[in-house]
Amino acid sequence: MIVMPAWLDLLTIGIGGLQGALFAIFYKRFDLVGVFAVAILTGLGGGILRDVLLDAGRPAAMQDKYILTAIAAVVVALLIGRWFKKAVSGVVFLDSVAMSLFAIAGTYKALSFSTSALVAVLLGVITAVGGGVLRDVVCGMTPQIFSGGPLYATASAIGSVIFVLLERTELDLNISVAIATSLIVAIQMASVRFRIHLKPALPSLDK
Repeated sequence: MIVMPAWLDLLTIGIGGLQGALFAIFYKRFDLVGVFAVAILTGLGGGILRDVLLDAGRPAAMQDKYILTAIAAVVVALLIGRWFKKAVSGVVFLDSVAMSLFAIAGTYKALSFSTSALVAVLLGVITAVGGGVLRDVVCGMTPQIFSGGPLYATASAIGSVIFVLLERTELDLNISVAIATSLIVAIQMASVRFRIHLKPALPSLDK
């Protein structure tokens, strides 16, 4: 059985919580309670959905160390907020990094429960986008992954597939994680930079 490294979970939740806090601060102008709520939802939501679908018992996110990590991310967001306001592209990049880590962490944990490769990839994508979907719903927005935006879910799926393949080789785990997450970030940032977006499912309906 694969052992889920604690550093991957903590790093994922920390960056996800930071991204959620920055989103609430800049794009929604929420008060402190709202910022904490959005950060916790963004940081922990995807992992909770993953664990519920895996029937893994109490979600791993319901531990002090994970909740405190999300709270610490809010503190960091408040400290760097004024500087980050001038770097909107930095928020986009942070979102991409968080999503890539969520995807690989979700895929990794699914594999540790001996799921099939297909299920592992699916849960990787759900973990990657779950927190962002909850964030958008709470903020009264259509989830970005459904509205023809950057290739977030697509990139997460591709990266998860690559990770599953690499995990079956003798390659060091950390290198596999680095390759898969870097690929997801590269695809997502290229999608943002060159405006490569998915079209509506039935474009003819707009005519």
